[in-house]
Amino acid sequence: MAEDEVPEHLVRLNPEQERAVTTLSGPLLVLAGAGSGKTRVLTRRIAHLLYTGVDPNNVIALTFTNKAAAEMRERVAELIGDAAERVWVSTFHSSCARILRMDIEALGFTKRFAIYDDDDQVRLLKSIVVDAGYDPTRVVPRDVLSQIDGYKNQMRTPDQVVQERRTHVGDPVIRVWRDYEEALKASDALDFNDLVGKTVELFQDHPDVLEKWRDRFQYVLVDEYQDTNRAQYLLLRLLAVEHRNIAVVGDDDQSIYGFRGADVSNILNFQEDYAEAKVVRLEQNYRSTGYILTLANAVVAHNPDRLDKRLWTESANGAKVQLIVRRTVLEEATRVADAILKLRRMGHEYKDIAIIYRTKSIARHFEGALRRNHVAYRVVGGRKFYARREVRDLLSYLRVVVNPVDDAAVLRVINVPPRGVGAKTLQKVRNEANKRGQPLLSTARALGGAKSVGERGMAAFASLIDDLTLQARDLDLGALVAEVVSASGYRAMLEADRDKDGKITRDAQGRIENLDLLVQDATNFQPPPGAHAPIDHLTAWLDSIALTADADDVPEGGEVTLMTVHASKGLEFPVVFVVQMNEDVFPHQKSAEVGLEEERRLAYVAFTRAMKRLVVTRSLEHPTFGGGGGRQAKASRFLYGIPLDVVDGDLPMGEPASGGRGERLQEARETTSRLGTFLEHRRQRAQAAPEHQYTLVEIEDAEQLAKGVRVHHPRYGIGEITVVQSSAIYVNFEGRQQRIAAPATGLRIVAE
Repeated sequence: MAEDEVPEHLVRLNPEQERAVTTLSGPLLVLAGAGSGKTRVLTRRIAHLLYTGVDPNNVIALTFTNKAAAEMRERVAELIGDAAERVWVSTFHSSCARILRMDIEALGFTKRFAIYDDDDQVRLLKSIVVDAGYDPTRVVPRDVLSQIDGYKNQMRTPDQVVQERRTHVGDPVIRVWRDYEEALKASDALDFNDLVGKTVELFQDHPDVLEKWRDRFQYVLVDEYQDTNRAQYLLLRLLAVEHRNIAVVGDDDQSIYGFRGADVSNILNFQEDYAEAKVVRLEQNYRSTGYILTLANAVVAHNPDRLDKRLWTESANGAKVQLIVRRTVLEEATRVADAILKLRRMGHEYKDIAIIYRTKSIARHFEGALRRNHVAYRVVGGRKFYARREVRDLLSYLRVVVNPVDDAAVLRVINVPPRGVGAKTLQKVRNEANKRGQPLLSTARALGGAKSVGERGMAAFASLIDDLTLQARDLDLGALVAEVVSASGYRAMLEADRDKDGKITRDAQGRIENLDLLVQDATNFQPPPGAHAPIDHLTAWLDSIALTADADDVPEGGEVTLMTVHASKGLEFPVVFVVQMNEDVFPHQKSAEVGLEEERRLAYVAFTRAMKRLVVTRSLEHPTFGGGGGRQAKASRFLYGIPLDVVDGDLPMGEPASGGRGERLQEARETTSRLGTFLEHRRQRAQAAPEHQYTLVEIEDAEQLAKGVRVHHPRYGIGEITVVQSSAIYVNFEGRQQRIAAPATGLRIVAE
């Protein structure tokens, strides 16, 4: 390369982007507004580090989704070739899992530890709640999990929470939490939040381990820094506090994950943590038109606690932001569907269009309008492949092969397919296992000479696992998964599910196809470097599944995309409809005054997903359950004060819903009243909940709703389906017939 020739990775960068890419030493804060090219800066910064002679093994880049990490790795490889494979680019949780797989033994776990996901955690907590003598309708396992997750994100322990007087030692949450931690340790398992928390604990308690990894990672890069929680913040401080070569890229205006523990103060206070930090502002937007940016800037500018920046673009102002107001949400949804059909006639493809809303409950109104107009669509956030029952069952078999003390996985499949293991037998063996202080599988293995059907079934399960464990030493991953599908009897169980004509039922056939897809997925899996033995391939594959984030489940295809604002982050579409911009909807009714800053950031994120055309819609009446109108709806406060010249439509005039202190106090009273109503409704639902001996199964296919099937409704309790129609089903709840409109939201099937 000639001396005056610019390296390829520095070509086509604006001055601020180039400054961010070439500032290599010391702490750096890159404030990257929406659509300002942050991924380009991150990837080219990695390329420039390697170009200047930095060893790829000394660079780590952390992000939040597998999709973002894969895109980053791909772009770096395009710039620097094979050396990119040695740069550690992955999510926070994946990186921590890799570190723990090497060094967790210092904390008393084995390197084959299991990773529990949300479903595993809820199942475990439910058993702990019941064993502790609490009523699971009052000490609700999922609510307890939410509190535990929140504390773990803040790096707090049960003892610390009690010492800080946030609660008392006899609080059911504290007792259940302590038992939960003991159960995790006994099962050689971590939950999802533990992956970061235990890595921080490892580094804090074992300086030699920290020094090893700190020496390894001389350059730390972080994507979406505004989304980091306390645990992630501490992890980064531990890695970078000495060499201080930490570069974080983020946008405080897009900090929208407070409910997950994200702390916007991490980015706001970066310059206090690193006094010598350089700051680069990426304010030039390459995504949206001028009018769209003017609207987004006008909304978020009202937030007092933000870092100064303002997006701008060299592009034209483009089409004005269209504001559509209709009387009811049904009319609003119909108008949106009509507009999409018109856009299609103008040459737009369905995949160019997104409908974005504040909460999932809004989606059904717009789904109906799209269906009636034969518009192809897909909803982000539906039931994921790895969450399907048959897939989770097979993965549980494999988890036990890797980690035989994983009691949660054992409990899930010890009687699937049925082996005669009833609840009484299972409880008896659980009690015996607790008495002996050993895992369930070991206790089941000792039942070989038992006389009862249930105990013999448990012994047969233990024998099956032993056989599969031997095969896991030699079989390729795809072959092993296929063997589990067959040897477990799972495929035979599904093939035996036949209709009156002797054909495999549609539901069973779909589940068989899913298992075939799982085998194919295992066959195609590429193990990471260092995973040589077949059992290591299996462990790595299970980790990759457990570490798949919600944000990775974004559909790609030829349909209109329906999604929440949270799911839309990081995406862009030529045309975006932001719908139901009403008070109590957007901003959400549960947001207190202190939460309005995050609600404004949500609006900012929603608006800046649009590239060419933005349409904002609302209704004059709040929707009722049936989809029509209800009480009067006020325009979202975010629609007030917008420059008139950027909008095509009638903006609300006067003052927004909470313009002054008196109105804010009234709003606080109304919020308190709504909270009381919500708690009362939750109490009523709890009284209608089934006893804990019932298992509730999520409905995945409308064909599961047939006459005679027992179902549970959160309000009405348990009933039996009497009539099934295309638009609704009728259920007899203790002599009272109720019509449940399709889709049957809230219903679950009762499996005794």
